[in-house]
Amino acid sequence: MRFDPPGFLTDLSDQGAQAWSDWISAQLDRARSEDGSGEGLTNFGPRLQFFNPRVSPPDADAVERDIEWSAFPRIVQLQSSTDKQRWRTADNSRDRQDEYCEWSVTRDPESDKIVRVTFTSEGPEYWKYLARVQPDTVLALYRQHVSPQVEPADLFPQGRYEPRNRWNSTTVDGAMHLIQRNNTLTAEIELAAAASIVRAIGAQPVTDAQQLIECGAYGQAERHSDPFIGSIVNELARARADVTLTNPVGLYIAGLSVAGWRTPDDSDPLDYWTITRGTKEKALRAVYEVPAGRGFVVGDIRIGNRTIDFGAQIADFITIKLTGLATRIGKSTVQPVQGCVAQAGLAGFTDQAVSVESALAEPELATRR
Repeated sequence: MRFDPPGFLTDLSDQGAQAWSDWISAQLDRARSEDGSGEGLTNFGPRLQFFNPRVSPPDADAVERDIEWSAFPRIVQLQSSTDKQRWRTADNSRDRQDEYCEWSVTRDPESDKIVRVTFTSEGPEYWKYLARVQPDTVLALYRQHVSPQVEPADLFPQGRYEPRNRWNSTTVDGAMHLIQRNNTLTAEIELAAAASIVRAIGAQPVTDAQQLIECGAYGQAERHSDPFIGSIVNELARARADVTLTNPVGLYIAGLSVAGWRTPDDSDPLDYWTITRGTKEKALRAVYEVPAGRGFVVGDIRIGNRTIDFGAQIADFITIKLTGLATRIGKSTVQPVQGCVAQAGLAGFTDQAVSVESALAEPELATRR
């Protein structure tokens, strides 16, 4: 088999698409074999129920499962005392948009009302690769999706692609792909692989989402995405299945709900939601914008009793997803791992509190993906 580019994109030449497939395959193999020994860890791996479908094809019983979560950053929500505060905070910086969805807001220069909000879930690895093998394609895509004013020097200062360039670094000048440091495809793969380890403390399996993420030392516990992804993947692994990510491996915009929305002319608010990259089922980029001539703009639409004054208000109603695959269900002979991730010198502890404390002793391990 060959792994397709995210969202079944057709940007790459056939040779380029094959090289991308090889890279994805290598990441899956690396994630499966990772054992943490290079960082002095025990119980971090290997992840024997996580597999590369190019190496070990799924059996006929294979089932796919979408794993969805809210696009609005939960950490911002936890740190805010009001809705307006959290919306403003999330709109102010792409670095706060850490749920594998980032956005940029365009306003009317005279009224300051929002006229367009652009959302993306495209991983940076794909764009770095595309920039290396087809730089002209990158420029053309920026001009098509962000601004016709984009120049080569904006994207390739000193001849090298800069992901955080003028047109992809703020919440007002455009958003071509993800740039927040945790929003990567490799993070998605690592998280799914690490969560595939079934863990037990004594005779009791670890099943709680927060306990799993702390015990396994993967992801960030305060996010919407990481604990939930880990919980679902681990649930499939506990069913004694082999698990992986479906082709094409990517992070996708699952959809927009407009429950409670109202437009000035009572038209369907969903009419103004357009997927601009990827497919309907594997959407990578979407724009919320009212066409010219309708007599109103996005900022005139109401959600509940408020007009849309922040892009983050829309993010509240967007879900992001990845899709997992389980196969050979009930047939795995891999035994649960006893205890949590720990420093090598503390291996063998079965008390969860001690093991978790050891796993989180260094900040880098606490957010390891």
